[in-house]
Amino acid sequence: MTIDEQLLARIEALRIPLDDPALPIDWKDWYHFLLWDREGKIRILVNIALVGRPQDGAIQISFLVNIASDLLAPEYRVDLPIATFGTAFSLEWQPDMVRQNSLRILGNGLQLEINGKHSTLEVRDERMQLSIRFQGEAQATPILVTEDSPFGSGFIGWGLVPGLQVMGELSIGRQNFSIEQNWFSYHDRNFGRFRWGEDIGWEWFVAFATCNDGRQITFVLDQRTNKDHSVKGLPYIFVYINHQLTKVFVGSSLYINWEWSAAAVTPVRLPGIMASLFSDRTLKVPQALQVEAADEQGRLLLNVRFETIAELIVPDNQDRQYTFIEEVTGTVEVSLFLQGQTLQAKGLLYGEYVL
Repeated sequence: MTIDEQLLARIEALRIPLDDPALPIDWKDWYHFLLWDREGKIRILVNIALVGRPQDGAIQISFLVNIASDLLAPEYRVDLPIATFGTAFSLEWQPDMVRQNSLRILGNGLQLEINGKHSTLEVRDERMQLSIRFQGEAQATPILVTEDSPFGSGFIGWGLVPGLQVMGELSIGRQNFSIEQNWFSYHDRNFGRFRWGEDIGWEWFVAFATCNDGRQITFVLDQRTNKDHSVKGLPYIFVYINHQLTKVFVGSSLYINWEWSAAAVTPVRLPGIMASLFSDRTLKVPQALQVEAADEQGRLLLNVRFETIAELIVPDNQDRQYTFIEEVTGTVEVSLFLQGQTLQAKGLLYGEYVL
């Protein structure tokens, strides 16, 4: 399919105004990638965030892997169906580490380059024995969803490309795993000005499912909230069929219901110092999620069973001092009625919510 490369370039462009000598330090600009194999045995999150400004800011990297234990060598196996490995680290932002046109972010253990439809990403943490390198090419219709949506004391923007063709390699310890062209890959962008710890949050997921006839459906949901999720903004869910945007359900047409565990648990936490600080903190975790949507053009029923959770801890300067970002994965079953036909599909979901 034809990609609107001008729109894609607008989505990918770095938004932090580096030529502003009075650049506020609450700017944030991040690049977010998800990959998983078609069997759902390997699920990967990589997030690259620029925070603040050169010489007075940071480049923050998060890298999470959920992998089926039966794929691991005996010395890495755990007594769980799915093992979680991860790292999170921060680099001091020096001026020569970021190039705006074409985009390049380069640092110790980090390389991200985006030029038109093509991207290259590499993250290495030798201490944690984790690394990933892949090349991607945009395949799906890009969307610039918002640019200046109010968020906390500032605003947030969001653009997405929910389909890349990828190829590369993942390493865990001494084991290497090929990232194949038939893997699912999702990429999006956020940018704007706000401060962690304000009364802000979100609920988000991307799901990829395959129909019995081979058609592929991607769903991307977003709903802005306050910190305790008691106040929720306008939700919407984008529906892609074979990389083309086909339908959007918005607002009151959507019903989103999370089901939580009866008992509190201790999730996997990153980074290490924060994990130690909050080692005694337990929380209830999502066990299932149902999304129902209906309007004059179509109906959707989406059922999720969650399998993994990991928590990222972000320091902030508000009263609580820390923001918690929960990363979850699970299986999904879908029934979608659209354009006079019903599609049944099964697949995988990766979600995130903020506490």
